[in-house]
Amino acid sequence: MVWLRSPSSLLVRCTLDAQISPCSLAFDTTPTRIGWDSSVLDPHRPVAEARHRSRVWLQQHWNLADLADPVELAVGELCANAVRHGDGLAGLELILGSPRHFAPRVLGVMVIDHAPDRSPELPGDNDLFSERGRGLRMVDSLAWRWGWHRTGFDEKQVWCTFVIEPRWERSGPSSGFR
Repeated sequence: MVWLRSPSSLLVRCTLDAQISPCSLAFDTTPTRIGWDSSVLDPHRPVAEARHRSRVWLQQHWNLADLADPVELAVGELCANAVRHGDGLAGLELILGSPRHFAPRVLGVMVIDHAPDRSPELPGDNDLFSERGRGLRMVDSLAWRWGWHRTGFDEKQVWCTFVIEPRWERSGPSSGFR
């Protein structure tokens, strides 16, 4: 008997027989990290393309339709900032964190641009009519966390994370597990 860990971190017991090669399991082969660099995005509409690709990936591959709207908005804002203030969008990555004990499952969004010296900041004033900082305020309110760091001498990465709630928690305690 052999214990194998599937990509979804589930332990699966597998019995090995002398006549049968290692058991065939239906592993989930969907990647937990997906990314696009600027060369594969539409050069005339990189923000729209990034939003569309992230929405489609969340809905069709990871079955996270509940997160599609907030993630698409955050991707759009972070990519627009990369194009406008970051000397161009270099890439976009989505990372689906595996579930851990006593920690929420998270989805990470990372946008890379070419301006490591320009740090994204929330404006200090609370002027709702200001044209600066509204995108980052929206990302701050949608995401669980956000931040940025340099990835090299010529790039920086602005990131945000979203908590993935278990389906049984969202439906309420009376309906039980699904």
